Amino acid sequence: NRLITGDILPDAQKITYPEGFTLEQIASRTVRQGLGTAAEFIQNAQPSLWQDQFPFLTDIPPGRDLEGYLFPDTYQFNSEAESDQIIQRLLATFARRVTPDMRTAAQNQGRTLDQIIIMASIIEREVISDKDMALVSGVLWKRYQEDIGLAADATTRYALKKWDSPLTYQDLQSDSPYNTRKWRGLPPGPISNPGLRAIEAAINPENSPYYYYLSTPAGETIFAATNDEHNTNKAKYLRR
Repeated sequence: NRLITGDILPDAQKITYPEGFTLEQIASRTVRQGLGTAAEFIQNAQPSLWQDQFPFLTDIPPGRDLEGYLFPDTYQFNSEAESDQIIQRLLATFARRVTPDMRTAAQNQGRTLDQIIIMASIIEREVISDKDMALVSGVLWKRYQEDIGLAADATTRYALKKWDSPLTYQDLQSDSPYNTRKWRGLPPGPISNPGLRAIEAAINPENSPYYYYLSTPAGETIFAATNDEHNTNKAKYLRR
């Protein structure tokens, strides 16, 4: 019980990293708890530093950081914990929670773990409920396989660091490779650190006739099979 509650740490710092936090948000929250600096955290969040200990990171292309692989959860750290110790805990949790069976299921679908994590990171930022996650996963994988383009606004928000305010026409025309309205295929890397529900949804998409979806201001996800139906939904749910 003392191990579980953290009572063995005399000056324990409890930190919750929510699903969908970015690497920068994780670093910022860690610093606010008085543990290290953001620059040091991000400097240590390089795959090459951890690939020997966590071989699943070897699939990450050069030039990327650990975005997507820092598993969100509530952790207890010693008050003197350094950034490398914190990152090691988050990666170890990822290795434990994303099981070998899950990785094998992804491989059996012809998808790499990195592709799954990229897709899961988008799902995490696009929808809330488990059922919607599975349906959106099905929509996005179908659009990916048919080379339609994902058109997921969350990827553009990631590039622009614009998570809350409405995206403008100029935002949606940005040349960033993370703009999935403009560029087809998956973005260059994850846009958040997804939780287990989103990862499971990325591995187990739900088939449907849908090709489009939108999120209402109330957080409800509305699906459509055709572009005309999608435009009708936009007029009904988004325009005032």
